[in-house]
Amino acid sequence: MTRRVHPLFILMSTLTHLRSTVIPLAFLLFNDLKNDGFGWYTIIGFSVFCLVLLISGITSWYFYTFTIDDQAIRVNKGVFRKSERTTQRRRIESVGINQNLLERLLGLATLSVETSSEGGEPEVELKGVRLAFATSLKSTIKEEDEQIEQIEATDSFRVSLSDLFFAGALSGRLGLALVGFFAGYQLIDQYIEKYIDRVFNELAHLSLVLLIGIGLLVLLFAYIGSIVVYVVRYGSFEATLKDKRLTIRYGLLNRTEVIFHQDKVQSLFIEENWIKRRFKRAHLSLNVISANGKEEQMLLHPFIRESEIDAFLDRFLPRFKRVKPMQHATDRGFFYVIRWRLVRYIVLFSAINASLVYFLTSPLKWISMLLYLILPLYYVVARTGYRNTCYGFEQELFVLRRQLVNRETIYAPRLKIEALSGHVSRFLEQKDLLKFEINLRGKGHLNAGYFTHKQFEDVRTWYQRSFLKTDRAEAGDIRYDNE
Repeated sequence: MTRRVHPLFILMSTLTHLRSTVIPLAFLLFNDLKNDGFGWYTIIGFSVFCLVLLISGITSWYFYTFTIDDQAIRVNKGVFRKSERTTQRRRIESVGINQNLLERLLGLATLSVETSSEGGEPEVELKGVRLAFATSLKSTIKEEDEQIEQIEATDSFRVSLSDLFFAGALSGRLGLALVGFFAGYQLIDQYIEKYIDRVFNELAHLSLVLLIGIGLLVLLFAYIGSIVVYVVRYGSFEATLKDKRLTIRYGLLNRTEVIFHQDKVQSLFIEENWIKRRFKRAHLSLNVISANGKEEQMLLHPFIRESEIDAFLDRFLPRFKRVKPMQHATDRGFFYVIRWRLVRYIVLFSAINASLVYFLTSPLKWISMLLYLILPLYYVVARTGYRNTCYGFEQELFVLRRQLVNRETIYAPRLKIEALSGHVSRFLEQKDLLKFEINLRGKGHLNAGYFTHKQFEDVRTWYQRSFLKTDRAEAGDIRYDNE
């Protein structure tokens, strides 16, 4: 039986198209209001534009139909350019339900049906259906598979709101919040320029101490905003394991659901910035090839205790047992890791000092000289962290870790590694130094160093093995670059 999606799809489609044009429309309306106010031409033009969007939504809804029978699922849509997507039920690998903010407000959902094909998007995507209907439909689609498959115990976990709050507070996303703020300012600066000039003129008469206080207050609000964004994005985070399939759901406003088989996991990333390490916490993420063939970086746990990682992996990803790295980076390589970083910081601090000395007349202009005290502190911390840069392997699992201030560790099964290479310049080759670099399918990769050629040969020997104990002819090349 052929059916149409819910009529609220009309409103959702209209508002979606209106949202995509809200910035240029707001600029036009604001500019018109700033000059002579809204005229009849503006009101009529805006009304006609909204009417066109509404008619487009009605037409799209009328031609958006779907059919589900015992053999296949068919979705037809399109007015001038017809589109039909069909998939056999026996080929279905996962069924997911997603909700963005607008869909949640309207009580709608998007049903995504994925197969084992190598396409870049879901095989079938059904938008604008009621959430209850989508849930029932998902159960109906998977009912046949569940009768055939062996039923296994379901395991799940949820991340508490307090853990999400602390994860956001320690995630170091303040820089991203500031970048987003300045990017938004660039879009509207020409419309609020006179107000900004007035604010700067008022601030110019304030003392330096008060200006610093205002600056710190702005940073505090940006910091709190970054925490709120993090909690809203990953709120109600939960993961469920059933029949070797992981289902991850998250989002307070835009509700996202991702389903993938354990065998699709290419690698495990354990990230620990210097703040989280003080609390013995870590961030777990996965490099996953989803059922539609698309590479994704998937959050697995935002704020797990370091002591609980082994038990957690044993429950949800038994293939990824933590390997204690066996070989550390050579000490003489630290200088080549740290040198350009120190140069960049020296240039940055010098530019800040020069600016303050030039623009300020009070003795406080020399206070920025204290920034140079960060350099020896950074050197000591990085030197200590570099000693933890290492690698190791155990049977079919490889681990590579790099650390200066923050620590990143990647665990990858050998057969998931597309390339393992040594990265070295001609100059460092003479000093018996190189970096390890592993590349996975998609964008997953990590490099660390410096190690010796003998260590690289040990890794290459391990990597060239197969289950049949035969060598791969072209594995583990050394790549050269210029420094």
